[in-house]
Parts: sequence; structure tokens; C-alpha cells
Amino acid sequence: MKYFHLLFFMFSFCGMYSQNLHNQSNAASITNEANTTTGWVGAGNITSSSNNPHSGNFSLSVSRTGVNGRDAGYTFNAVIGQIYTISIWARLGDSNFQPAFANWVGLNGFNTTLINSNNWTEYTWTVTATNSNPQIRVYAAPYSGGQIGNEVLLDNVNIQLLDETPPSIPAGLVSSNITSNSLDLSWSVSTDNVGVTDYEVFMDGISQGLSSGLLTQSITGLSPNTSYSFTVLAVDGSGNRSGQSTGLTVTTLELLDEVPPSIPTGLVSSNITSNSLDLSWSASTDNVGVTDYEVFMDGISQGLSSGLLTQSITGLSPNTSYSFTVLAVDGSGNRSGQSTGLTVATLELLDETPPSIPIGLVSSNITSNSLDLSWSASTDNVGVTDYEVFMDGISQGLSGGLLTQSITGLSPNTSYSFTVLAVDGSGNRSGQSTGLTVATLELLDETPPSIPTGLVSSNITSNSLDLIWSASTDNVGVTDYEVFMDGISQGLSSGLLTQSITGLSPNTSYSFTVLAVDGSGNRSGQSTGLTVATLELLDETPPSIPIGLVSSNITSNSLDLSWSASTDNVGVTDYEVFMDGISQGLSGGLLTQSITGLSPNTSYSFTVLAVDGSGNRSGQSTGLTVATLELLDETPPSIPTGLVSSNITSNSLDLIWTASTDNVGVTDYEVFMDGISQGLSGGLLTQSITGLSPNTSYSFTVLAVDGSGNRSGQSTGLTVMTLGNEINYTNLNANLSTVDWVARNLFSAGNIGIGTENTEGYRLAVAGNVVAEEIKVALQTSWPDYVFERTYNLPTLEEVYRHIKEKGHLINVPSASEVAKRGIRLGEMNAVLLEKIEELTLYILQQEKRISKLERALKTSGKK
Repeated sequence: MKYFHLLFFMFSFCGMYSQNLHNQSNAASITNEANTTTGWVGAGNITSSSNNPHSGNFSLSVSRTGVNGRDAGYTFNAVIGQIYTISIWARLGDSNFQPAFANWVGLNGFNTTLINSNNWTEYTWTVTATNSNPQIRVYAAPYSGGQIGNEVLLDNVNIQLLDETPPSIPAGLVSSNITSNSLDLSWSVSTDNVGVTDYEVFMDGISQGLSSGLLTQSITGLSPNTSYSFTVLAVDGSGNRSGQSTGLTVTTLELLDEVPPSIPTGLVSSNITSNSLDLSWSASTDNVGVTDYEVFMDGISQGLSSGLLTQSITGLSPNTSYSFTVLAVDGSGNRSGQSTGLTVATLELLDETPPSIPIGLVSSNITSNSLDLSWSASTDNVGVTDYEVFMDGISQGLSGGLLTQSITGLSPNTSYSFTVLAVDGSGNRSGQSTGLTVATLELLDETPPSIPTGLVSSNITSNSLDLIWSASTDNVGVTDYEVFMDGISQGLSSGLLTQSITGLSPNTSYSFTVLAVDGSGNRSGQSTGLTVATLELLDETPPSIPIGLVSSNITSNSLDLSWSASTDNVGVTDYEVFMDGISQGLSGGLLTQSITGLSPNTSYSFTVLAVDGSGNRSGQSTGLTVATLELLDETPPSIPTGLVSSNITSNSLDLIWTASTDNVGVTDYEVFMDGISQGLSGGLLTQSITGLSPNTSYSFTVLAVDGSGNRSGQSTGLTVMTLGNEINYTNLNANLSTVDWVARNLFSAGNIGIGTENTEGYRLAVAGNVVAEEIKVALQTSWPDYVFERTYNLPTLEEVYRHIKEKGHLINVPSASEVAKRGIRLGEMNAVLLEKIEELTLYILQQEKRISKLERALKTSGKK
């Protein structure tokens, strides 16, 4: 396991500070090895081989098919003038002539290298890029010699950017927001020949960690009225580190508040049910200010009230007494003593009586599209908690306990039928009330808005301008404005008081008006006309025709295009790409464009033209014909499993999951937080999530992507709660005399192992037995009360019998082999068992009904 940890660390380090530019999934890849030849092209026979690979399961085989059919090449993206190190493991296959690395393109410093060993040998070069798309090549045999079938094998191709230049030393280190126990640091950006990726902060010579690429870092857990010395250094993507900055000495403020708040009084309970209650109390006083309250039940903290004078307590047992206290906390962390205890007994769970049916349902405030409903209160043996309203038999939701509800979004001059039912705290529902039929009013608004005024123009160019006007008024409300140019509509302004007009001709006069529209479609008259003349077009010189159009990253349905920059007397602003004569849109000023949605094994013709700021367009470039690859893979990867979290802090966490499988090879993973993509993991089985809020729950899933763009389904969701803003127990503050660990809880941003160093990704791992007075499992999944809902699909006993006969275990219950392999989660397993108990209860009730029906039938027939 220690060996595994070492490999994981090395893998993470390499992933952070370097990138193998041979990054496609194929047999010669290191981290993305797959049974494919993706990215390798040439006239030779290129296949995957499982015959004695250097590492992994496959290597790349290149064999001769004829005089010209002897080569294979790989193209990668490079920066012209940068130095790269390239290493390739190679050995002879079935060959009578020596193969060689030769004829490399776009790289200085390479010499032809023979491959003359039957054993795996590493070949290494240091080269300089002279082209943005260089190519490395291997030949199975010389041009003049060799025979069909001559073979060379390649494995573990590694192409790295060689960077040994450290960033510049950060300057401008200053402090701000200084308190008695914290401060913020900020500094100026460093420069680097490739790029700065992060900054490391030091306090009194001890690292305070990386800033995640930011130019600022918050320092907490300091002692009052104490001087600290800070420096910062820069780190680039290759792990080169600058020298430390000039030191900055900062003294924290004195701690002026040691007075705790007064003890809270007036602790009372309300809304007591069989499993919940509400607590409230009177406000405490403090010399500075009370910021929060902490509630205790039977001596155990129930958390902070977020500054409120009330807190709801749930998850209680029926007919049980509980003891509650509360204390106050101020902004300096001073805590009052606990209040006088309050003992509260929950109600018995005996309520099966539904509320009475609501009466007195009436309507009011009827308009063409809305109305209000009200009714008289229902009665209940315990208490009515809410009311549910129905329109034409469809629920309109709960009223929040009110005796009224507003209904909107109705159609004019239309009849609707309404009923209402009552709900008590035990979920018992009354019958629906007597129906009430209400007809909405006719839509009688025929009054048009006032005519817009104040129409003016701004930002006039040779081909565009902006219009602005004053708002119109209406008896109901203006919803939009329509603009006209020379009497022709230019469309609606989406309710705005401005609209941009483009595509105009230079040095030309145009007449504009605007009218207002209300929600009923009434239109005002057109405004007073405004005549505007566009500016003269002073630039009629088109840019030069782009050259150097090439393709890369060709797949079965996509490819990338790139070209050299055009010149212009003023300046090129964009490029337009054409495929088979049809525009594929502008490149956004870039010298590259991705083309997607292509058909496999199909040839396409591409050209590109340049556009300047005056709209002048160059001629189209020389055409480039590209053939897409055959479509060999439509099978998505398997869904990732084993999603777990680690290194949880108040604002970040790490995710780890088990690798997916694929018929060709998984190339990447996409992580989602609360349903929103957090981007790709770069092929890693882990991803760090930052910028989170403290003490907040987030839901995560992950899906796999293969080299053909096939995407798996999303994994089972994982819910993670971030930590609060507590002081973490770390090696940096463990021995500080200013931190009283006796009076604090123990918090860890990492995993905790007791009796073991291998936590296997869990937050707490214990090697041995665990004894506790009570264990609470805070489930993030639904509790099985859904079994008792009317919509629950209860399996028939025949279905249960067939499942047991086929699978050997109950529906939704893990098998013995699954438990032996993965173990069980205590909370989830208890929920599964409760689901089975509740299903069994329903079966018993069904049987009881049948038995009672049979007994009544026998009694009626006189049989015994």
C-alpha cells in the first residue's frame, strides 16, 4: 500500500507540473494506453501489438507493406522556438533490416537514429520546434532495402516541454484587513518564459501553502499583538520556483474583547409533534455584539442558529423527554454560560385522524388572468398544518398554512373548478371541499401606449449606430418597443429603451422611428422621425489572403484548422472559414478553428479569408482537402464507480473515483457539481474542487469520455458537506501555546486513520472494533416513507418470488457477493431494511383485508 501511495504521489506531481504532449489514447501512450493507433498515421501497416510490450498491455507495431509503405508518424502541437525532450522505447520485431527514426518535420537538433536491438531500448532527443505542428516518424525498413512484413515496435512515447527557467521574484507584497488573529496578503504578478501557475506563501519561514494561482492569500489563526514575517515565491508549470520576495513584517491588532455575552433567558418550546419541536429564547447582550447562538440537546450541540433567536429540532423519538439549553457567542468567539435547562416531551405517535373537510371556499380579486381563493379553517384532533389547492383536479401546491392562495397564469373569459383539502402534522389529508367554479374576466384592454419621445442616436460609425428613446406610458404596462428604419421594422428591443442598428452603408442617411407595445398587443403611433447619416468609409483596402492553411487532430467527425496571420493597412480583426464553399462562421480573431459534425471517411475542402475592422474581406486562401477517419467506435465507456471525497476543507475538497472501461480507451472524465459541469479532469481519476462555501452540502457526479467523444452515463451521486470555518488541527498550529485545543473540537482537512495508515479514501478509518454510546447517521438520501405514498409501485408477491428465485436475494437488497466485495453503508442499509419492513407491513395489511373480506363472505353465506 505504501508503494501505491508513492505511485499516486508521483502521478499527481507529474500531472501538476508537466504534460506529456503525446496525449491521445493509443498503444504507445503511457497514461492513456489503449488498444488503438489513434494519432499515428503513415503508409506502413500500423497496428496494436500485445506481443511482449515494454509496459502495460499493448505497444505500437509498424510493419512494411511495400517500397513506400514503411513509415508511421505522430504530430503534436508545439510552440515555435521552445525546447522539447522526446523519449521513445523501441525494439526490433520481425525485421531483416535495421529500422530507424528518421525524416522528422519541424524540429531542429534531431539526427537519424537506428533501432538495432531485439530488447526494449529507450531513445531520447532534445530538440527545438521550428513549426507549430511538428511530426516524429519511425521507418520499419530503409527505402531501398527490406521486405514486406519488416516490423518495429514502439512504446511509452513521451514528449515534454523542457523548461528550466524560474519565474521572476514576486514584488509589491503588502498586507490588508489586519485583525487580532488574521490578515490578507497581496502581491504583483510574476513573469515567466512559459507561464506562472501558482504562488507559495511563507510565514516566519514556514510554508502556508499555495494560493491556487491567485495574487492574494488570507492568513488566519494568528496571535493578537504579535509580529509575523511574510515572503512569497512564484512557481511555473514545470515546477521551477523563483526566489522568495522581500520580507514583509506585520503586527496583528490587540485582542480587545474578552467579555462573554450574557446567558440567554426565556428558553421555551412550541410546535411540538411526535418527532420535532421549535425552540425560542430572548436575546443576550454583549459589550460588542452577539453574533450567534448554540443549542444543546441532552448536552450535545445541535449547531448554531445563524444568529436567529429560534431553532427547529427534528428527528426526535415519539413520547420521549429531551433536555435543552442554549448559549450565546460574540464576534470574538467569547461564549456565555448555558441557559437554564428546558425539558420537553414529544407527543405520542397516535394520530391517524384526518382533519375536517374545509368549507366556505370563495373567490375574490378576479381578473382576466388571476384570482384569489379563501376558505374557513379546518379542525383536527392535533392540529392542521397546511392546505392543498386543486384546479380542475390538478394540485396547485400548498398554501403554507394560510387560509388563502393566489392563482395566476389563467386564460381570459375561461371557467375553472377549484377545491381545497386540509393536511395535519402527521400527514393525514381530509377529503376535498365542495367545488367552486370561477370564470375569469374578459381581456378588455384596448388602450395603446403613449408615443415614445426623445429618440436620439449615438456611437455612429460607417456601418452601425445605437438608438435611445424615453419610456412610454400605458394604462396596464408597456412590454416592448419596435424600431423602424426607412419604414421597415428592425424588430423588437426586448423591452429595452435602446437598440443597435448594424449592416449599414457608409456615408448614407437613414430615417428611424420607434413605437411602443403593451401586454395586450396594443401599439402606439410611431415616434417623430430621426434622420442619421453614417460616417464615410475611409478604409477600402482588404487584408492579404491567408496562407499556410493546415489541418490537425483529425477524427471521424471533427478536425482542427490553423493558418498564418494576414496583414492589413489598418488591422485584421477576424477570419472566416469555408467548408465546401459554405461559411463555417468567424474564428473570433484566432488563427485556428475547430470543425465538428463531420461524416466519417469523407473528404472536405476548406478555405479561409481575412476580415478587417472596416468589413473589407480578402480573397479566399488556397483550398485544403482533408479526409476524416473511419468511424470505428460508437460504444460509450462504462459509468464510473467508487466516487469518494477527501481533503475536505471549508472551501475545497478532492474527488476520487475508479477507472471506467471502454472498448477502445477512456481519455477523460467530466465532473459535475449540483448538475453543473466543473470541467474535465485531464484524464486523471481525481479532481480538486475549490471556491466552495463553508458548512454547505454539494452533490457530485462524474462521467467518462473516450477518444471518439462517446460519453458514459453519470455516476451515482455523492453528497459532501464542507467544513465550517473552524481552526484546523495541523502541523503548523498543533504546538502553538495560543491555541487552546482542550476547549475546541478537533478538525482535520485530511482523512483520519486510527490503528491504520490506509484510510482507503474514507474520512475516518478504524482498524479494530468501535464502541460508542450512540451513533447518528445523517442520511443524504430519501428515507423510505415513500413506500407509504399512493404513487409507490409495490412489487407483487409473485414478482418478489421470481426475483428471489432468479437472484437469490430480495429486490434492492445487495447480494452476499456484493457485500463481501464492497461492504455496506450503515445508513443506506438501514434505509433498505426499513423499505422491506414497510413493504412487509403493506403486504400484511393487504392480507388482513382479504381475510376480513373472506370472513364477512362466510358469515353472510352461513358457513363456519
